[in-house]
Amino acid sequence: MRYVLAIVIASLFLIASCGETGPVNPAIDVPFIGGNDGVEMGLIDGMPPAAVYDGDRMTFGIGVALKNVGEADIGPSSTYNNTHLEVTVQGFPPSVFGVTSGNLTQDLDDRTLLGAKKNFDGSILDGQLQRVTFNGLAYQGVLQGNYVQNFLVNLCYDYSNVATVPVCFKDDVIENIEDVQICTLTGEKHPQNSGGPIHVTSVVQNPLDPHEVMVNFVIEHVGTGDFYGRGSGDFPWSMPPVDGETCDPSITNTNKYRLGIELSADTGSDMEIRCSNFGDGSRGVVTLYQGAPTTVTCTLTGSLVGNTAERPYTELLTITTWYRYGESLVQPVVIQAVGARDE
Repeated sequence: MRYVLAIVIASLFLIASCGETGPVNPAIDVPFIGGNDGVEMGLIDGMPPAAVYDGDRMTFGIGVALKNVGEADIGPSSTYNNTHLEVTVQGFPPSVFGVTSGNLTQDLDDRTLLGAKKNFDGSILDGQLQRVTFNGLAYQGVLQGNYVQNFLVNLCYDYSNVATVPVCFKDDVIENIEDVQICTLTGEKHPQNSGGPIHVTSVVQNPLDPHEVMVNFVIEHVGTGDFYGRGSGDFPWSMPPVDGETCDPSITNTNKYRLGIELSADTGSDMEIRCSNFGDGSRGVVTLYQGAPTTVTCTLTGSLVGNTAERPYTELLTITTWYRYGESLVQPVVIQAVGARDE
């Protein structure tokens, strides 16, 4: 997980206003808003303050504002079981600030954080906001001089991405000039991605047999945090998240850099999907070595197999990824040495 110095956000309203000056509405023929972020996190102005007093003289809180700028919903009824949403504060022994570890963790699994949506006319509906506060902190000790304490705020949430791409089929693997005006059997297909930190950045197609093609697609992490698996096998529908997985960035965490992937055809299509990475199935788990881009190879058979298709035709392929995502920010606070209390 990459720690970055947080820029204190002026107010929760400021985060909301970012959506008003966000991306320009995409063209009506573009399926998604796009973007590389899922949930943006920032600190509410004055929470924490720039400086506090020692000796249990000043109680303060830490306020975190969350905005879902991607296109996946988070909540109990989300399509891809994106149910986990958690914020924690770390970087110090809790008792030093008069609290317990339980006071510094908020599990928001019962909350809904809807993603941004593109309307049929191309306009954009902003994603939802949530506010999380940790109150009752007060530095207990008496210092000999001022001290800077770094507060580490961690965000951990479930998310998913969708990529779509038209795939070209034909009963004759030889192309002519008239064919390529409809689609091409060979080459890059330029996938479209929903907003979020995991994208399908390339889909390359090559013909194998009549109505059958091979596609190689590249899965890439385009965000600023780290990602983790959510179970194995036929998940997320039949498998819960990995027990105890809370976005642990440790190099010993074997669940790091894992993704669930599913390929599916458009409604009404009989396209057959077989992926060598998934034992000739259409769904499975991949690990991106040290987070680097990874290629998955699949064979697709078009719906018109066994029929004569004098002209090429396209079918829409959807590639869905789901995962758990973690990001952090660090906010320094000056602990001012006021001295011992007068008894």
